[in-house]
Amino acid sequence: MSAPPGRVLIIGEFGAGALAVAYARAFEALGWQTTRYDMQAGYTRGAVLARARGLRRLLRPLLWSIMARETAALAARAELDLVLAIKAPYLGAGGLALLRGATSAPLAMLYPDSPYGAYVQRRGLPAVLARFDRVYIWSRQLLARLHADGVAAATYLPFGYDPVDYGAVGPVARPECGRRHAIAFIGQRYDKRARWLAALRGLDVGVWGLGWEGDSTLRESGACVHRAAAHGPAAAAIYRGATVAVNILHADNVPAHNMRTFEIPPCRTVMLTEATVEIDAFFEPGRACLTAATPGALRAQAERALGDATQARAVAAEGARLVGVRHHHARARAIVADAGVGRRLLAMGRDR
Repeated sequence: MSAPPGRVLIIGEFGAGALAVAYARAFEALGWQTTRYDMQAGYTRGAVLARARGLRRLLRPLLWSIMARETAALAARAELDLVLAIKAPYLGAGGLALLRGATSAPLAMLYPDSPYGAYVQRRGLPAVLARFDRVYIWSRQLLARLHADGVAAATYLPFGYDPVDYGAVGPVARPECGRRHAIAFIGQRYDKRARWLAALRGLDVGVWGLGWEGDSTLRESGACVHRAAAHGPAAAAIYRGATVAVNILHADNVPAHNMRTFEIPPCRTVMLTEATVEIDAFFEPGRACLTAATPGALRAQAERALGDATQARAVAAEGARLVGVRHHHARARAIVADAGVGRRLLAMGRDR
């Protein structure tokens, strides 16, 4: 017996390409009613603080308290079957207590970063995660660490892709430079990524993402740096216009994967990615993607793909085939069926 369609509160940011958008669409495709709490609107108070990052940081305790109360009030009105929070750093012990008081629905956390990494905004995060009924984490290595730290409800759930945004059919980007690029990279600048991309000197490379405009070394290598935002549909349009899309992981994502691992292949573009154990398990290297363990290997693989159009098409096609069922609709079904949440949903369905 499967759980009937229900009502879910999704907590997250809902900009273009955001994970919360993908999961809202996924649950709606399953017949669920969705209610959204937009964290960005909460942080900026309806755009009043949109350009005041320093002030937001100063007011963070107050803003987090207000946001927790708003979330609890929304949950109390919505007659929920599930709460799915995506990162939601404002939800600490106090905020979760308010939510527990507002709804009997199971509280699930989908954590898209490392709870031990560079983007943690709350001290003692594992202790907070342990208060959720279920915690979904995308890395088996992080899963083991969370279990060791007392987060018994943690379980493995890989990233996926939003089929509304990412696919082989759709517009092809026309970059502001006026030409498509054989190789595309989308992602924020980190020193590691800069070192790897430097290995592609002299090749036709287009780069999108925060922090690259001031990178003179990258420009000197011949790469074309673009200012335009590249999220969701815009990113897919860029990938569709390239022969190769490069994926270089943040240190927190090694040895697992990242969101681009599943967003590039649906666009029927060759994914040239940093090699990891998990990516090797998802996509057969050499047939469904190209992998590299060093910047030098990245260069060799890029030249290989650009030099053999027939092989590049075959790799892109196989990647698109293998990624087919790894979309967020399937991830949402897994959440509904999950033993940590599903039993309570079934009970609620029988009671209605």
